[in-house]
Amino acid sequence: MARTSPGFFVHLLILLPLVGCEHSDPPLVVYVSADEYVARPVLDAFSEKTGIPVHMVGDTEATKTTGLVDRIRAERNMPIADVFWSSEAFMTIELAQEGLLQPCNTNVTEEWFTDWRDPLKQWFGFSPRPRVLVYDPERMAEEDVPVSLELLAEPRWRDQLVMADPRFGTTGGHLAALKSWYDSQGSLDGYGEFLSGLAANRMRVLPGGNAAVVDEIRSGRALIGLTDADDVRAANRLGAGLSMRYVGPIEGVGTFMMPNTVAVVAGSRHPAAGDFVDMLLSEETARRLAESVSGNVPLDPAVASDYPELIVPTSMPVDFQTTANEYPLAIRMAVTSLQDRAPDAAP
Repeated sequence: MARTSPGFFVHLLILLPLVGCEHSDPPLVVYVSADEYVARPVLDAFSEKTGIPVHMVGDTEATKTTGLVDRIRAERNMPIADVFWSSEAFMTIELAQEGLLQPCNTNVTEEWFTDWRDPLKQWFGFSPRPRVLVYDPERMAEEDVPVSLELLAEPRWRDQLVMADPRFGTTGGHLAALKSWYDSQGSLDGYGEFLSGLAANRMRVLPGGNAAVVDEIRSGRALIGLTDADDVRAANRLGAGLSMRYVGPIEGVGTFMMPNTVAVVAGSRHPAAGDFVDMLLSEETARRLAESVSGNVPLDPAVASDYPELIVPTSMPVDFQTTANEYPLAIRMAVTSLQDRAPDAAP
């Protein structure tokens, strides 16, 4: 008796909710690690404009991005997703290196910012958000907040620091960018020394993602957290009253900007996949994300000028391809340095 492939049932589960719908076009399946409240209006706008239904598959806050990346890998022989919209860059680049993404050639992608795209046009960065230090102005004066990440090693911050698990989400990418920056400055020991400073101050590593970092600051269980600006804005929308500071590894170096990325999954034959990529790279989406709770920064200076409250004074220079190559080692070093001293750190 012939056995049915498990992948058949996964496809069936995705298609069943759409049986009986009025659309003749097949649904566009989009894996999305951006927060649903940010992504959903964009997906709905695409469907409204094109008449093509979109099936969104998300991930949890704790394993954000990583779960979807692993899913794309598991489905390599029978792809389900047409497009991957990630809230970070480096796992997307890993997928490209593994042959799991395909080039997307449109008029829009051809003209996209060269610093924010893959040379082979397999992925495109857009609408970044800065990595920041979050603090409660009721508990800390602005002048006491560190002006660089290296200053987090000062003894006065012992037992007062938190960040998300670097194996998931944007924290790992931020650390990889820091390692790449130190290496580019000829300081091959700089990243390790930075981690040692965090470990000496018993930086706590939280399993709940960047939102959990903000919660620790809001509750008073920590003074300073390393997180994404959008998580601070989301908390403030609910009345948290927190503040944030843009910082680089040392004073004078800009803050790291983590882009969203979009890519067409290898094997997708959906005719609207390129159209969806174009929409994410459009001015319309840049404005929608800038005006959302997330407050993403538009890449086009002409658009960004309409949102002065989002402007980051200086951004940290990043070679995304080089940083992606540093990513696995940067994560291993971070976990090794912090696990023995941070009780919540992952093994």
